[in-house]
This record gives sequence, C-alpha cells and structure tokens, in this order.
Amino acid sequence: MANCVLTEGIPLQCVESTGGVKTVYIGAYNETGTTFTYDASEVIDTVTSSETFYTYKFRPQTASYDEAGNHSLENGTNFWTQTLAMIFHKMDADKRNNILLLAGADLHVIVETQNGVYWWVGLKNGANLTASTAGAGKAYGDLNGYNITITGSEPLLANELSSTAFGTLTIAA
Repeated sequence: MANCVLTEGIPLQCVESTGGVKTVYIGAYNETGTTFTYDASEVIDTVTSSETFYTYKFRPQTASYDEAGNHSLENGTNFWTQTLAMIFHKMDADKRNNILLLAGADLHVIVETQNGVYWWVGLKNGANLTASTAGAGKAYGDLNGYNITITGSEPLLANELSSTAFGTLTIAA
C-alpha cells in the first residue's frame, strides 16, 4: 500500500449485503507467533499461528463492528480505530470470569459478518477490552447481562481473512 497514486474507483454493486455481526473469535495476541501471507488484494490467504481462538456467540443484532479513520493532514498521519461491541444476556459466573480474563489480555479478534466475511481486528497491534458494563436492569424487559467493547488501533483498515485461511486456525467452543 505504499503507492499513493489513485488507480481505480469503487463501482456500484448490487444490493445484496446484510448488516451485523454473526460470530466473534478471540485469541491471545501473539506478536511473534503468528505470521500472515496476503493475496494481491491484501486478503489474508494463509495464517501460521499457535493461537487458539475461542468462539463468542450472541443473539442476532446484539453485536456491532465499526472502523473509524483518524486522519491528520497537518501531521501526515492515518490510523483506524476498530470497535467491536457485544451484548451477552443473563449475568452468570462463567461470563463474569471470561470478561475478567479478556480485561487482562491483549487480543487478536476475528469478526464474522452476517455476509460470511471474516475480518481480523488488532492484526498488528492487538486489541483490548476497553469498556464493560454488567447489570440486572430495573424493569422486567431490561437487559440482565453484559455489554463489552473491544478496541484496536491499527495503521490500516482491517484485513479480510479468507475462509480457507480461517479453516486452518484452531477454533474452540
């Protein structure tokens, strides 16, 4: 991506996309134990990793993923803030303990969208649990559960991870 010359635009595509996050996979960030190769479009096509990724499931439409570009013309800098927010229903000891572990670790995160595309969050610098709340609510219809936010700051937008490369990772329930 060192070439700063614009070489193409973005074409209009069919309306065939669905918003939302389907599943999240989280592993311990390992700066030296994970290597990547990329195809011509910078999609990760192979991963060599000793990490185990754990599966995080939630109700539909209760997780979101966004990337905000931070650009300074004055300083000549660009970076992206990657933000993953998830809601987990019903407070219990297992979820509590898992959130405590997330709070103390640097993370590699893979977000699977509703379109079946995988995105690697915290690729270069790792990601961290940056906010969490737990509550039983007040009214019968209120959330009894946890809201957590994981944030990464990266020099580039997240890379897509090919389904073939995803299939080579160690995934635990």
